[in-house]
Amino acid sequence: MARRKLTIVVTCTDRKLGLPSETLMARSLPAGTVTERASHWHSRVTAARSETRLLDLYKGESWSQAKRLACTAEKAGFDAEMLVASAGLGLRSVKDLGPVYAATFTRGHQDSVATSTADSALWWSRLPHTVAPTPEVPSIWVLSESYALAMSDQLSNLDPDDSLVFGGAPDTPESLRVRSDRNLRAALGGTVTSLNTRMAIRWLEIAGRSAPTSTEVRHAWAAWASDAHQPEQYDRRPLPDGTIRLLIKEMLGRHPQLSKTVALRNLRASGIACEQRRFSGLFEEACNE
Repeated sequence: MARRKLTIVVTCTDRKLGLPSETLMARSLPAGTVTERASHWHSRVTAARSETRLLDLYKGESWSQAKRLACTAEKAGFDAEMLVASAGLGLRSVKDLGPVYAATFTRGHQDSVATSTADSALWWSRLPHTVAPTPEVPSIWVLSESYALAMSDQLSNLDPDDSLVFGGAPDTPESLRVRSDRNLRAALGGTVTSLNTRMAIRWLEIAGRSAPTSTEVRHAWAAWASDAHQPEQYDRRPLPDGTIRLLIKEMLGRHPQLSKTVALRNLRASGIACEQRRFSGLFEEACNE
């Protein structure tokens, strides 16, 4: 019996195998419109040497869970094809080769490629995509809000009878979307950044050999999530500005390309309280010292 086909789309990760050349850092692009900058970027990416399989290019917990998701799909009887959505490379198969790069849709990051949702969508449309999901093949999309917003047009064309979007954005059709739920972290484990992927894994485990989008599986998920629901408890300690600046410098010393968003997430994960606006200012000060 032929195995059922399934397309899995996940987002890339900030952590990669090695450091990019300066020309493949979005921060090095000349000033201009999004279209102009995207054109420069397209030329740089297509001219770069692509030596690493994308499956091996990305690193970190989120990527480990993405690979686990593909394995879970295979165990459930699917012939799964995994694609990766990248702000630097576009939509590609993880079997493709690609260069190390630094580009993100995260606002405020030094390698951010856009400052608005409209600009993110325009940038996405100009990337050197090499693949597209087959329309008649069921698909599972695991997307952060920033990627879901950039890919909004693509998501709006998905068939809810065949597709699920874990995470997503406010404009992601509700018929497709499985909202990220931090109250499931106790049951699923891991960090917030891998939560959407862990939810998708659990969904497939619950589905087993059934169609993932079926009404029965949706009801089974709802029942499991209700039982697993456990409100997160926060018990973080406040620290003075100087101490937080020192901690930020230490993080940047270990990871020079660390984004503000990830730095704040790491700080809070260590049990330290800091309001987002305050942290933003301290992060800028630490970078300029």
